[in-house]
Amino acid sequence: MENKFLHTFRLVIDGLPEPVEFHMFHELDDVATVTDSFAKYVARQEDDFLPLGEGGAVRANRVLHVSHVKSERTPDA
Repeated sequence: MENKFLHTFRLVIDGLPEPVEFHMFHELDDVATVTDSFAKYVARQEDDFLPLGEGGAVRANRVLHVSHVKSERTPDA
């Protein structure tokens, strides 16, 4: 499986004043499929933390809303 696309999601987090972005590589560019896959990934994390860049993480069960922002083809794809 080649991760040909970098997808950016906006997450609304309970307790944070502003949405945050989460980046995920995926082999598909299909927004509906990738968003469904990411939402299921977040749901499976339950009490685990999702990394939000180099400087932070959030408990996955605090995610209230997931929206797809964009996808970009990776340079090596």
